[in-house]
Formats: sequence, structure tokens, C-alpha cells
Amino acid sequence: MDLNTTPLHRAFWHYTLPSMAALLVSGTYQIVDGIFVGHFIGGDGLAGINLAWPWVGVLLAIGMMIGIGAGAQASISLGGREQQTASRYIAQGLWLLLLIGMPLGWLLNHTSAGFLAFQGASGDAAANAQDYLNIMAPASPLILASIALPFLARNLGAPRLATYAMLAGAISNILLDALFIAWLGWGLSGAALATVLAESLSVIICLVFLFSHRSRAPLAIATFALKPRAMLKLLGTGFSSMLMYLYISFSVVLHNILLLKYGQAIHVAAYSIAGYLMAFYYMAAEGVSGGMQPLVSFYYGSGQIKRLKDTFILACKIILGSGIILVISLLLVPGFFASVFIGDDEALLDVAQWAIRLHLFALFIDGFLVMTASWFQSLGMGRKATFITMGNMLIQLPFLALLPWLIGLNGVWLAVPFSNICLSLFAIYLLRREFKSFRNKYPTNSLSCC
Repeated sequence: MDLNTTPLHRAFWHYTLPSMAALLVSGTYQIVDGIFVGHFIGGDGLAGINLAWPWVGVLLAIGMMIGIGAGAQASISLGGREQQTASRYIAQGLWLLLLIGMPLGWLLNHTSAGFLAFQGASGDAAANAQDYLNIMAPASPLILASIALPFLARNLGAPRLATYAMLAGAISNILLDALFIAWLGWGLSGAALATVLAESLSVIICLVFLFSHRSRAPLAIATFALKPRAMLKLLGTGFSSMLMYLYISFSVVLHNILLLKYGQAIHVAAYSIAGYLMAFYYMAAEGVSGGMQPLVSFYYGSGQIKRLKDTFILACKIILGSGIILVISLLLVPGFFASVFIGDDEALLDVAQWAIRLHLFALFIDGFLVMTASWFQSLGMGRKATFITMGNMLIQLPFLALLPWLIGLNGVWLAVPFSNICLSLFAIYLLRREFKSFRNKYPTNSLSCC
């Protein structure tokens, strides 16, 4: 597809549908994981996976940084018709998966017990969490690759293949969950093993493409020479995406600590259910933002400012519209969504319904913040993207400190939506400034949305 001549809507959906489908597939099989855990292990299993997830989230965050950073720089290079430079960025991204993944695996293996104790985990919930992390630690490079490589394949002209790779992994994960959790009864060890094996299949499919001639930036032996400056540049570009996932891990850790302080393990299990629902929408927003990213990078690199602006408007309508519809559904029938993860535990169902209503009433704002950070990142404005993501983490601190102290457990549920509302006002201010600068720099291109 020639992005210089293809109509915007066609180009947008060409990239966005596979990207969104791929990440929705990822979100779906995370939800299926939660369903198997909730029905076959119970509340302690849901609490355990929530206590373990922040460490895994660190791995996903770094994989996102490498994948989006290398993909964005490759797209910008391709927009400027610099194919060899694009290949070099992809090769450096592959190196980083190993150079960062292996030390992280060692670190996770030696710090997991202390990490769980820091959150206040104990009893069966802590034991389940440790079982999960014991499997994930040695697979750290693979976990990084499973999230990075589909981004690279998509940016190099194979968005459908990236989707198929993730779909193959998702289907495998569901089948292996049924085998390891439901039939063999391996608990969270089985859940982790199913995830690792399924992600291995996705990684293999993407690697075959990256080393084939179908890629828009074919890899050659010379491109694998280590280039520290190129590595730093792609890490800087993807840094805000890493922070977005780190923000989730950071938020989960704080919530786990406070929920165990003001409540008990059943509240962590309820938070896990709310987290699965949040992750599904978050993945959809990431998918739209990820589909937007190669277009924005290409249009910016080739100076097509009108298309750049129109791409943002279209992405904004999709992300906010779908988010508002989901929030209305969650508020009207929270029990329907919660019961998907719960067997016959009525106490957990009651807590989960309350958690969904309080914790997710402003969920659509999360999507807006994801999109805004991705927009600045796609323009190569890593500092602004990072500022939004860092702000998302920092602004939570006063809310999490004050609201639980003032109103107890309900304050834990309300801290994130209130903090996101405040941050969104600042994000709108940054967007208005950027669009104003476009109008001043390119006066022939008008914009009505900001």
C-alpha cells in the first residue's frame, strides 16, 4: 500500500483493524485466563495472579518500548525512503530483546518473593503468585519478544500477519489453559506455562516474517552490527509506551497494598476482575493508537500535515466513542460482567460489582490518555508523551494517599478515575498547543477540532 496516494480512511483501517484485532485478541485471552483461574482456582487464584502481574507488567512494558520505538523509527525512515536505516532500527530492536530480557529474568527470579511480601501478600494468594512468577522468570526474553515483534511486523507492511500471529497465540493459550488448569489442575503454574508456550508460537511466526523478503525493510547480516546510538534513539522514542505499562504495574502494586490494608484478599480478587475488564478496553485503545502510529509517523516524515491531523480526529472518535459505550454497559449491568469470572462465590460477586461501578466509571479517559501519548510519540516528541505517562503515575499518588484515608476502602476504588479526570485536562491543553503550532507553521492546513 502506497501511503502517499491511498485515501486516509482506507489506510487508517488497513493498519488499525489488524492492530486493534491483535490487541483485542490479546485482551480476550487474558480474560479467558481470568475465567479459568476464577472458576477452577477461585478467589485466591485471582488475587494471586493480580499480586504477580506487576512484575510481568514490567516485562510487557519493556517489550512495548522496544517494539513501538523500533517500529516508529523504522516507519519514519521508510517515510523518508531510507530503507537501510529502517532495517538497522529493526535489528537493534531484536538485539535489545536479548540484552535486556536476560538480566530481567535473573532479577525477577531473585526478587519475586520479596516483591510479594512488600505488597503484603500471604497465605494461599501469595503461594499462587509465587508459582506463577517461577515460570515467567526464565521466559523473560520471550515475553518481551511476544509484545515487541507484532509491532515490528505491522510497521513493516504485514499488519494481518501480526494479527494472525497473536490469534494463533491466543487460541493456543486457551487450549493450554483448558489442559493445564481445568484438566491437569496445575493451578497458576499451569496458567503461566500456557501463556509462555502460546507466546512462543506468536514469536516464531513474526520472526519468520522479519527475516523474509516480504518485509519492507529486509534484514541483512550487516544490519545486525551493534549501534548504541540507534538503540538509545529507539528506546527514547518508545520510552513513553514503557511508562504506560509501568504505570499499570505501579498502579496495581499500590492498589494491592491499600486493598490488603483497608480490606482483604477478596478485594484484591475483585480488583483483578475490574482489571481484566479495564485491560480489554485498554488493549482496544492501544490497538487503535498502534494502528494510528505508523500513519502519523509516515505523514509527519513526508510532510502531509492535513492527513496527520485527520488521522488524529478519526482515532479520537473511535476510542472515546467505544469507551463511553463500554462504561455505560458496565454501570448498568456490572453483575453480568463480574459473573463471567466467578463461580458460586456470592460474596466475591457483590464486592466485584461495587468495584466495577466505582473504579471504572471514567474508563474512557484512559483510552484518551493512551491515544494522546501515542500521538506525541508518533511525531517523535518523546518528551511530551513521557510527560503525560509520568503524570499519569505521579498524579495518582496524592489521590491514593488522601482518598482511602478520608473515606476508607471506597477511596481506593475512586483514586484512579479522579486522577485521570485531572490529567486529561492537562493533556487537552498540550494537544491544543500542538495543533496551534501546526496552524502557525502550516497556515494552509486548517483544523477545527482543537
